[in-house]
Amino acid sequence: MASSFRSVVSSLLPSEERLLSRLRELSEKDLQSIVDYFSVSMREFDVVIGLPGARELAQALAELRGTPLILASRDEASGWWVMDADPAELTQKAVIVTDHFTDGLPELEIVVQASKLGYLVEAVACAIERTNDRGRSRLELQGLEVNAAVQIADTPRGLVMERRFPQS
Repeated sequence: MASSFRSVVSSLLPSEERLLSRLRELSEKDLQSIVDYFSVSMREFDVVIGLPGARELAQALAELRGTPLILASRDEASGWWVMDADPAELTQKAVIVTDHFTDGLPELEIVVQASKLGYLVEAVACAIERTNDRGRSRLELQGLEVNAAVQIADTPRGLVMERRFPQS
């Protein structure tokens, strides 16, 4: 578990605004805590695909594992995802990195686009997972592994640390 990042998130709850603000500006300590967690919880991969908003986190993970970093962005004309590089070889194993994992739709769209380019996406790594949005179920049904540094749940009183699922 990313214990120091978990402590930071816990101190920001139940405020969604404070949490999202912190996600936009992760400190070096936050990044290190999250990447350390990913380094032990994730299986091997050949390339990191970073989503908008998670560039620094994706870059830190790519540097730690010594793998290339591919950045994904939306094409303004078509609205579809584009990547800034093609794979060096076919069927490279990839991990998608996002900062705030909710319903899983952007990640699933990236999986489709990445597969067209020759990547085999096996996992999604996220700093924060919102468990009420069921993105994990959507991706796990597609055979993808979801690695969340911290899971939070929406309640009538605001955001809380997830207690329904074991934190690995």
